[in-house]
Amino acid sequence: MTACHVLANEDTSKIEVIEVTAQKRTQTINEIPISVSVFSSEQLRRLGIQDTTELANIVPGLNYSDTAFGPPVYTLRGVGFNESSAQATATVGIYMDQVAIPFPIMTKGANLDLERVEVLKGPQGTLFGRNATAGAINYIAAKPMSEFASGYSVSFANYQTFDVEGYVTGALSDGLNARAAVRAVRSYEGWQQSVSRHDTLGRQDKMSARVSVDWAIKENTQALLSVNYHEDASESLAPQAIDYIAAKAGNALNASFDVFGPILDPRVNPSLFPGNGSDIRAADWTADRRPRLAHDMLSLSVQVKHDISPALSFDSLSGFHRFNDQGSEYERGGAAGVTAGYIRNLTGGSLDTVFGGTLKDFYEGHLHGRNADLPDDTYVTSDYVFQHGDIQSFSQEFRITRTHESSIWVAGLYYNRSVVDYDTTQDWGLATNVNILPTSGFGFNSLENAIEQTTTSLAAFASVDWLFSDELTYTLGFRYSDDKAAYDGCTKDIDGAGLALFNQFFFGGGDSGGKVNDCVTVIDFGGQNQSVGNIDDTLDESSLSWRLAVNYQWRPSTSLFASYSRGFKAGSYPSLAAIVANQLDPVVQEQLDAYEIGVKTVLADNLAQLNVSAFYYDYKDKQLLTKKTIPVFRTAFTLGNIDKSYVQGLELDLQWFPIEDLYINAAVSVLKSKVTEGNGFNQLGQSLDLSGSPLPFTSEVQANLLARYEWDVQSNFRAFIAVDGAFTSEFSADFQADATTTNLVADFIGSPVEVFIPPEPYQYDERFTQPNYLLLNARVGLVNLENDWKVYAWVKNLTNEYYVSTVVKNNEMVAAYPGMTRTFGVTFEKRSF
Repeated sequence: MTACHVLANEDTSKIEVIEVTAQKRTQTINEIPISVSVFSSEQLRRLGIQDTTELANIVPGLNYSDTAFGPPVYTLRGVGFNESSAQATATVGIYMDQVAIPFPIMTKGANLDLERVEVLKGPQGTLFGRNATAGAINYIAAKPMSEFASGYSVSFANYQTFDVEGYVTGALSDGLNARAAVRAVRSYEGWQQSVSRHDTLGRQDKMSARVSVDWAIKENTQALLSVNYHEDASESLAPQAIDYIAAKAGNALNASFDVFGPILDPRVNPSLFPGNGSDIRAADWTADRRPRLAHDMLSLSVQVKHDISPALSFDSLSGFHRFNDQGSEYERGGAAGVTAGYIRNLTGGSLDTVFGGTLKDFYEGHLHGRNADLPDDTYVTSDYVFQHGDIQSFSQEFRITRTHESSIWVAGLYYNRSVVDYDTTQDWGLATNVNILPTSGFGFNSLENAIEQTTTSLAAFASVDWLFSDELTYTLGFRYSDDKAAYDGCTKDIDGAGLALFNQFFFGGGDSGGKVNDCVTVIDFGGQNQSVGNIDDTLDESSLSWRLAVNYQWRPSTSLFASYSRGFKAGSYPSLAAIVANQLDPVVQEQLDAYEIGVKTVLADNLAQLNVSAFYYDYKDKQLLTKKTIPVFRTAFTLGNIDKSYVQGLELDLQWFPIEDLYINAAVSVLKSKVTEGNGFNQLGQSLDLSGSPLPFTSEVQANLLARYEWDVQSNFRAFIAVDGAFTSEFSADFQADATTTNLVADFIGSPVEVFIPPEPYQYDERFTQPNYLLLNARVGLVNLENDWKVYAWVKNLTNEYYVSTVVKNNEMVAAYPGMTRTFGVTFEKRSF
């Protein structure tokens, strides 16, 4: 449990009591029976935290990983959902001023002009918002003030990076206050370096803005309107190739040639596989393409608080979010590709003499559909993704709070409706498993996944804190949710090449009735009504969550708490290349029972605070990205559930002023996780009994240490130096099954659709493990107390430590997504009142 207390002033040398709103009313951290980490805006600036993804560097138990399709994955205390589609919802709820940000892909611009951020651990939902099994991250924005104030900061950093942020606030009229804030980040040099040519990637181009208006409508009625805008046109991350594994399909009929084989051989060209090295900057991407984002998001929220009486208040929270993807591109293969001319110039060597030169046409068969007429100097990728789409979400929450002398009641209703309309085009280029027989009609390069998913959630919740005595408080909370997901989508052919192959392999050369640029997903495979078409399906679920907790104020400076809570995360549908309809079956809701005890105590006359907690999570039907068997292509990605698993752990944090002007914050999280029951596929497509495996993206040990020292230079000046480190023990991006052999896979009948994979010896692939790593940051600067300005130099990832957020098997390439290289710069901050 990390609870970083806010330091009120630069020269403060005692732990300040911080007020939080984790339970929808103002309390101190020691009064609430919840593990919570809190960081002020000042602390976030000091630590260089720019968005939600970077919180994982300072909150033990929180992990962040990149995905091949853009949305980030947040894992808290081992609880996460490794799903990479735009409509994926997180186990960790993200909120801005109590209004839920419904999808992880929307969360990257939340860190603008904040008052603080609160990270709540454990199932949430009995007090506010959406159901969440892992926890919640609550951003609290700085609010409008009646007195005029402004401030700005300017940073200059390596890679020609400029970061400018500012705000202004004040009264527009009596009872009407406003605040505006804006931030822009731009870099003109990429930090990733191509291993095949002179080129760089990783330029930033981001802008965020917020306007908020606080209106005292009446003496007892207050309204807050916020309008947020964020756009990101930065270049997207390229993975580091680790290995190339030709993925052949079609069993005996597969006569395709692995075009990349002679090039992407780690033994022949090891420099093209930077994922096997330690250079965090080295990577590669398709030579004549520029992977980049094209995201923008607009969100509006209206909060109205009405005090009916001194003991009774009513809150209304309305939120609207609209996210647009206007054509993002992602490199998944991590290779430069080859030119169309390279393919056309391939021959069969000495075999051409026997076959009369016909092998040249054989190789040219790899250039299907839109690639057939490519100029010779145009590169054909190994694995590349294009996305565009729109997400709209509306939420409404009504909440009543009643305060009695011996109890505090909160009850509310929550409604959310989200519509995701997204298209993802996957260009596999020269992959062998889509070029089954490289002749006309037996291969394709690109397919488009077109989906529309509408989700609705209606919930009622209530919670009561019973003040049994001055020392003892009981908490009882419930939530009933009704969740519905309606799915409409399929995988579409592009330019006819995909449809021709599907007709040949799934319909015996006959006509499936499909159309060019229309659905080719096979429905009712092997049955009398087999056809290609659209999937139209609905998932209806309901759940009852609860929270039972007790908080005992043992002494004025020490509190003890214990809790038992149950949380759910609703099911959803995947968005992926679906050969057959059952790949698009939904994943059902997951359930988490959490047991926790803890102690929070202030020590040494407010010079230190120690927080300790221990917990056990009983996990059922954990949602995950997995694989299943499909005809012709053997295995393919889908969503699934793991029957049973658990997470147990211990968290500790200490904030301490050992001497005047020296502040130390130390935190550690120790976790153990394990699958206790469940079968599934790993990333390499091996079917396994997963019992005994740790949960992916779960480090056994995470630790943070921050030390900051200040001293007087002159009467109006103070200097400071700060060093912080974050240690993460090794974790796996895949399951590590406690098995010696894989499972037999025998599905479908008749060649070429039969899938038969015999058992084979199993050994976990260590390439999916991220070893221990330590990230060090440092800052040194000068503060002018009279004119309220600050200047400091900083460096992040001081030692240029090599680390990755995840390792994935993207079609034919095993690849790692690296963390950020060393960055350094100078920042100037000024505030005026």
